[in-house]
Amino acid sequence: MEPDFLIFFGGVFLGLISGLIPGLHSNTVVSVLSSLNIAPGDLAILIIALFPAHLIASFVPSIFFGIPESGTIVSVLAGQRLVLEGKGISALKAVLLSCAFSAILCTALFHPSLALYGIIYGAIKDQIKWILLAIVAILLIKSKQPASSALVFILAGALGQYALKSAMEDPFLPLFSGMFAMGAILNYSAGSLPFQRDLPVEKGILKWSVLGVFLGMLANLLPGIGSSSQVASFATILFPIGTTSFLATISSIAMSEAIFSLSTAASIGKSRMGATAVLSETVNVEQNLTLLLVLALVSIAVVVVVIYLLRNIISKAAKIDFSRANVILAVYLFLITFLINGIAGIMVFCLASLLGWATIKMGVERTNLMGAVILPTMLLFGAFL
Repeated sequence: MEPDFLIFFGGVFLGLISGLIPGLHSNTVVSVLSSLNIAPGDLAILIIALFPAHLIASFVPSIFFGIPESGTIVSVLAGQRLVLEGKGISALKAVLLSCAFSAILCTALFHPSLALYGIIYGAIKDQIKWILLAIVAILLIKSKQPASSALVFILAGALGQYALKSAMEDPFLPLFSGMFAMGAILNYSAGSLPFQRDLPVEKGILKWSVLGVFLGMLANLLPGIGSSSQVASFATILFPIGTTSFLATISSIAMSEAIFSLSTAASIGKSRMGATAVLSETVNVEQNLTLLLVLALVSIAVVVVVIYLLRNIISKAAKIDFSRANVILAVYLFLITFLINGIAGIMVFCLASLLGWATIKMGVERTNLMGAVILPTMLLFGAFL
């Protein structure tokens, strides 16, 4: 595979722009690209440039607008909290620093991971359903309201099972945009947001990035809980993670999963990331591993620098009157859901929005809404048989 740098930087730009569009998942963009008549080598370059660029840029709307895609869901909670404190720029810089640091650490661990994944996967593949059951049990027991949390988890799981079994193009869009973005919008009360100060990043967050890298490595082995949001939610049960540290952790998990998805694709022939799965169908990942890794790292470096330079411009979005902006965002989410998923998507979107609203009203941790993905996976692996 020979790299075409014009196509590569076009992919970086596309990833940057698509990541800034609220609610748009990289899998949707990759799916559209794969349906076009693009030569396999060129498509592979587009994907490896777009995927990490989109991942980093997608933290911007989750922090400043509260609208996530599946990998940045719980960053909404931490990011919006910091925006309300006037620390939105600091939150964004923490994400960028963690992504850059994590990419370097992942590169150092990349070649050892090729051997480790084969050994570890062989040891745990027959025990995955028990691992999932244990994680869910810990999640519910540690919650403030176990009974209510279990109810939310089951309802979210039932809705997720329907959505994932449907023929929708992107079932995660109505599920997560409804439960998290619309849930927050429906509970929104008007108020002015403070000026966003360009403060230094808190000291000591890199240790959380190290934790995130290793959690991301492990997450690539576990189906159904591979999302960085899910892994970060479970990490909070075991570790006392602060707000900024949480953003550092979730962004490093996301970066770790993205980079090590190349390793699992090459070593055990599996990928938990949609973009890498399409990439594996397009080119031989193992034969082009070094080139793909280098191109991914260049994409990461370019986007980190660009967003850092534009941080003050981006933060001005926080001055928007959110009582009006929320109406626009709600209409946008409704329309993009309909365009991508049709009537079935709208039905899931409405039910997910109602469940997200009710979860906040009940005072239940919104991490329990991740049952939308975890429960269907447990059913798939026969965890209740």
